[in-house]
Amino acid sequence: MKIRHAVALSVVAVLAFAGCDKVKKLNPFAKKATTPAPALATPAPAPKVAAATPPPAPAEPTPAPKPTIDKTAQVVVLCYHRLEGKAGGIYSIEPALFEKHMQELKDKGIAVISMQDFIAWRKGEKNIPPKSALVTIDDGYTCSLQVGAPILKKFGYPATFFVYLDFINKGGKSMSWAQLGELRDQGFEIGSHSVMHQNLNAGKPSKAKFATKDEWLADEIVHSKQLIEEQLGIRVSAFAYPFGNNNPKARELVQQAGYELAFTTYGQRVGHDASPLTIGRYDVTAKGPGGADGYTMAVGFQGPAAASGPVASQEAGAIMVTEPMNGATISDPKPTLRANLAGLGALDPGSVEVRVSGFGLVPANFDPASKVMSYAFQQPLRPGAVTVIVSGKAAGQKVETRWTFKYDPNAKDADGSVPTELPPRK
Repeated sequence: MKIRHAVALSVVAVLAFAGCDKVKKLNPFAKKATTPAPALATPAPAPKVAAATPPPAPAEPTPAPKPTIDKTAQVVVLCYHRLEGKAGGIYSIEPALFEKHMQELKDKGIAVISMQDFIAWRKGEKNIPPKSALVTIDDGYTCSLQVGAPILKKFGYPATFFVYLDFINKGGKSMSWAQLGELRDQGFEIGSHSVMHQNLNAGKPSKAKFATKDEWLADEIVHSKQLIEEQLGIRVSAFAYPFGNNNPKARELVQQAGYELAFTTYGQRVGHDASPLTIGRYDVTAKGPGGADGYTMAVGFQGPAAASGPVASQEAGAIMVTEPMNGATISDPKPTLRANLAGLGALDPGSVEVRVSGFGLVPANFDPASKVMSYAFQQPLRPGAVTVIVSGKAAGQKVETRWTFKYDPNAKDADGSVPTELPPRK
């Protein structure tokens, strides 16, 4: 018995060292040992993120420095009409002469600027060369497109074409709206020259269908601008008074219509502060008192400087259209003198006097509406130089101008004739 008891104790001892699993098998009711769950890992703290820095505000654009404006610069404005030579009448020049004029501008270092450059200079937005010129061509003849535009493009010159509505789409030598569109597309500017091309200082034309002269003036100035803008899709910046004639009402309407400039036919050197309502132009076909033509006076920067205030009248000595022309030689012993005196201002009709060398005071006629003076010689001229002196009073001030021509009984014009009629429009 003692031996069996000892053996049993030995077996128990061995089992004690045999491991838990065997014990569990031997004693399925033994209580499982509880293994504590491993502690959850503590997440690492999130790295600190710096607060977002707002992007820097875009820098304000640095305004472009304003150009230094040369207020001593001067501009001359050239006025052309037809580029057909004698076929175009007294207001026409040969195409070759027009090209010569453009070349001379280049040779003399006179910069041809656009109308918009001229406006920007006057506003202090852009500078221009000390001696500059504007080229303008009036009325709307096809030669403006067919002759003028190619020559201007050859030299790279801008220009402004002033057209009047009653002459558009009339056929013959008048431009159509489509042709004006061609000028626009070539980069040229189109301006208004009124509707009917009538003297704005005269009474309302009988064919004008308006109750009052003011209504007619509004149509000539305001409506002409609107229609050109509608037809061509452009902005019309400039107006050219027919014959250069203007008055306070016309200038008021020019401003109301939104034009920035209005032009006369009185040759002037235009400065920075010249009145925008009466910018003078040199008619290249006209003659000055000294015999020089308008173009020569313009490129020589001759003539008076434009005034800074509105000017309705024009001083004595201004370039004017005369018959016979200043400096001409004629063969007719009994010519008819004619001169458009609009350049002398608002003349008192009763004050106009005309004197002719060798004849003295002559009984000339003066039409206040058209501003045309005329006198038909009853006695033949003597061969040689003839001087005509015209005087009168404008705004209470005496004004005077003169021109000279030559009578030669053996002389003939190139076509064997002498002009006998002052053209009705220019």
